[in-house]
Amino acid sequence: MSASVDSRSNDPGKTLRTRLIVAASIGAAAIGLSAYFVRNHYFPSTDDAYVHAYTVTVSPYVEGYIKHIHIEPNQYVKKGQVLYEIVPLPFQLNVSERKHELDAAIAREAALNDELLQARQALKDQRAKLWITNLNQQRYAYLQRQQVVALEQEQELEAAKLEARARVNAAELEISRVQKRINEQKATIRALKAAKGNAEVDLNYTRYRAPMDAFVSNNFSIREGQYVKPGQTMFKLVDNRKWWVDANYLESQIHRIRDGMQAKIKLDMYPGVTFQGRVINISQGSGAYESLLPPQNATGNWVKVPQRFPVRIRLEQNPSHPLRAGATARATVNTL
Repeated sequence: MSASVDSRSNDPGKTLRTRLIVAASIGAAAIGLSAYFVRNHYFPSTDDAYVHAYTVTVSPYVEGYIKHIHIEPNQYVKKGQVLYEIVPLPFQLNVSERKHELDAAIAREAALNDELLQARQALKDQRAKLWITNLNQQRYAYLQRQQVVALEQEQELEAAKLEARARVNAAELEISRVQKRINEQKATIRALKAAKGNAEVDLNYTRYRAPMDAFVSNNFSIREGQYVKPGQTMFKLVDNRKWWVDANYLESQIHRIRDGMQAKIKLDMYPGVTFQGRVINISQGSGAYESLLPPQNATGNWVKVPQRFPVRIRLEQNPSHPLRAGATARATVNTL
């Protein structure tokens, strides 16, 4: 019995197989580790990544009571779509009032223009009378020097000439006065046009339209009949035009990453789906450096902690798998 055991334990074939299996295992492990490190060198990846999009805080331009709400939380809206309406009646009355004031001012300007025409015609008449009076005075002055007419007649014509010149001066002053009133009226009309334009803008703002294709946020705090005023936050819109991933790579992983490199993104919410992306830029500061309270390594005991730098990757959308802000992701950049 002991002889058979010794013969199995000293079997050279079994020993060789054992050695080959161990060597193959060690070789496979070495190849696997080498492939892992080579892949991580040329295809750095991280699962410390999150999806982001621009958000717009929606606040009313004008104050008033909500008349209609045309959307629901988390709804997708198109650019130009009406999201809500404020009761427009006060703004419509304001526009009507400004229009009537503008029409009245334009009518006053037209009346002043007619008055200016009359003043100019009166000036022409007075200048004609002055010319005739001046001519008569010159003729009588000649006759008086010839002692054909009395001195009193020539003096009467001299006085008439002075009176005619005074009437011409008065007509010129009247034209200046009317022209000044017209200029003031034009300024008033410009101000009233601006006021009417502002009233029309306010009326238009009673209907809020989506500024871009977007998703309505879940935090939705307005109701019909609610009173709102400018600056009041009602909800947010998540811009659907541009999505990106902020991938927080270790500082030892970013030495080969450059702007414009291709990337692949996998989201935890869509297992098995790969999104294409492209590196936009790399942050100039680490996440800790740009935090509210950055570390002060010059004080106290210091422990070296590897830092992470956000790498922004532009995401290409997949219509079958809509993106959602804040989703966790895994990013892999092709640095070859």
